[in-house]
Amino acid sequence: MINIQRLTSVARFYFPRLKNQIIWYPIISLLLGAVTMMCYFTKSPSLFLLSIIGDAFIFSILMEYGPLAFAIYSSPEMETALPATGKEKATFILGYTFIILPLLLIVPLGIIDALFYRQFNELLLSIPEIGSIVTESISIKTIVFSLLQYIVPMSVCLYAVMHYTRKRVVYGIVWTITANVILAITGFFCGAITAFIAGYNDGRNGVELSEDAIANKMISTVVGPVIEWGCVFLTICSIFVVYKTYRAIKFRQL
Repeated sequence: MINIQRLTSVARFYFPRLKNQIIWYPIISLLLGAVTMMCYFTKSPSLFLLSIIGDAFIFSILMEYGPLAFAIYSSPEMETALPATGKEKATFILGYTFIILPLLLIVPLGIIDALFYRQFNELLLSIPEIGSIVTESISIKTIVFSLLQYIVPMSVCLYAVMHYTRKRVVYGIVWTITANVILAITGFFCGAITAFIAGYNDGRNGVELSEDAIANKMISTVVGPVIEWGCVFLTICSIFVVYKTYRAIKFRQL
């Protein structure tokens, strides 16, 4: 049974370490949303696409390395002495990392979208190129895949911070980079194998496609399956790493 008072004491202990993150993450998100909205209104698809790529890159850095805040100016020995059970510590740490931290970035963007909702829709209707980019980027499948891509490195970073007792920031950075490299290599090989199989089948059947047809087929036969299987793979990885992190917090009292 989780005691709210002890859970609150855990939050008070970590708050000085998380305070800057709680303040700056929403501000950065608002600024990114404002810049992206300005790119919308330039009516330039290339500039808009560049802004989306930039947002995704910055968001990935903020999300994936967010758990490092638990290691800054913190001592594993002091964490062990907290008047709370391992379950209560894990509840706060995991809840902050996977619920509060993403909301600090997502909610400000939602506010920006709500403020410019009407103008944004009018722009999408007037410029099909931008509308297609937005439609693709906000599809449910793409959003889920993107979130899972963030969650796996976040989980690895948090596990490193909670598992190690020395050089926690260094280990967190190293293992997060390693996780991203492994995910990139895995995604590349899965995409390459799927594309090779599709091309091989077309060759066997004597199918000759134009460049546009090849591009469209690659999207339907490669990107779609890679995202679907990627979601399954990333979900399994996330559950496993989160479980290991929970055990590290609960049983090692770190």
